[in-house]
Amino acid sequence: MSITDITFLFWFLPLALAAYYIARDTAREYVLLAVSLLFYACGSLEYFALFTGSLVVTVALGRCMERAGERTHLRRILLIAGILGSVSILGYYKYADFAVSVWNGVTGAENPLRGAALPLGISFFTFKAISYLADIYRRRVRLTDSPVRDALYLSLFTQIQSGPLSRYGDMSGGGAGSPPGLTGFSQGVWRFMLGFCKKVLLANVLSNITTEVFAADPASVSTAYVWLGSVSYSLQLYFDFSGYSDMAIGLTRMFGYDCPENFDYPYMTESVSRFWRRWHITLGAWFRDYVYIPMGGSRVSSRGRVYLNLLVVWLLTGIWHGADWTFIVWGLGYFVLIALERAADLPGRFRTRIGRGLYRAFTLLFINFQWVIFRAGSLRQAFGLLRRMVVPYHEPLSASRTVFLLGDYGVFLAMAVLFCFPVAARIDEKLAARPAAHKTFRAAAAVLTAVLFIWAVSFVVAGRNNPFAYANF
Repeated sequence: MSITDITFLFWFLPLALAAYYIARDTAREYVLLAVSLLFYACGSLEYFALFTGSLVVTVALGRCMERAGERTHLRRILLIAGILGSVSILGYYKYADFAVSVWNGVTGAENPLRGAALPLGISFFTFKAISYLADIYRRRVRLTDSPVRDALYLSLFTQIQSGPLSRYGDMSGGGAGSPPGLTGFSQGVWRFMLGFCKKVLLANVLSNITTEVFAADPASVSTAYVWLGSVSYSLQLYFDFSGYSDMAIGLTRMFGYDCPENFDYPYMTESVSRFWRRWHITLGAWFRDYVYIPMGGSRVSSRGRVYLNLLVVWLLTGIWHGADWTFIVWGLGYFVLIALERAADLPGRFRTRIGRGLYRAFTLLFINFQWVIFRAGSLRQAFGLLRRMVVPYHEPLSASRTVFLLGDYGVFLAMAVLFCFPVAARIDEKLAARPAAHKTFRAAAAVLTAVLFIWAVSFVVAGRNNPFAYANF
């Protein structure tokens, strides 16, 4: 079950909210935990036992680590056991087939592949479990008296599918889990509707172009056709994942918890490294706090060690996104450019506006090329598409198709480009000093969002809905 499904919108969510708000204060976390487990069972019943078992073991290890007090050796053993257990499960279900296929290719063996679906949200659950155990080990958090909140943090249905990667501290702060009040609840509803519109009205529509272009043979289509597909995918992926994050943040706030922001208009970036401070912010912060800094980060004795640390982070980032060579090459591509920026002091080396503008254009071009690799079904297809993008080629049929697609989806493309920038936020800021105009603008924005949400729901009712792009990661 997805959070854009009709069943979720009209049955699951209303009943979950009703049960939560009707329950007594002392029972709300139990109700929300039950709701989260039910959501997981509806979405991945065959792996429900595995999920609940991992949940119980992780919470038990965290509680034992907390009780171990100053027995550092025991605490370290519990931490290592928890991390190895979580990573082993992730490795088996997500990477075993890839490892077997590589082995078969090298040795000529014919070992069978599992070919089974991934457990729901396995990557996000694993990373949250590691952060939970690591933060307890480092004494960055103090556990509450009830382990229910620990289990709820790891399984909360609003975040289990595709994040954001919150921390245990977000769930255990003052007032966490209390009904948010009318203002907080309405803000959560508005954020959910905004994300829903991003996903259904922009990402889903643009996926029609993306699916068609990436299904074509790169050798037999025109350069313009491939460029249209690559730009559409860059926009689709942003509105798909940022839309999910908006919905997750909104849902989490409806139930009285905080949820970290995950996107900050990433295509406004000035450089490749800064792009990752704006895109999937919680994932970047996770790798920084639990991989890069523990390895020494930038505070090491040699520059070579810094680049080695960066290499490990970006190799793992690529592997985390998927079990395929395309993701590994994609991650290594970011390592190369970020290392280059660090070594050459880019874009700080550019002192003129023209220089900075040209480097920003190069950054967006590089990111677009990277998304082609990310989306392609194989490295061969990826390099074929990239070659077609840089070596001009005209093919009449696909060129005509490009014009047709632009005519059919041009408005959606233009709106997607426009909303990559904080247009509404800037208008809101400028009107802040004029109370009457400010209230009018906000009321109009709320009405427009509600109308678009109803339109988006009609799309879903009509069966025009796609799975989330990050659901498989």
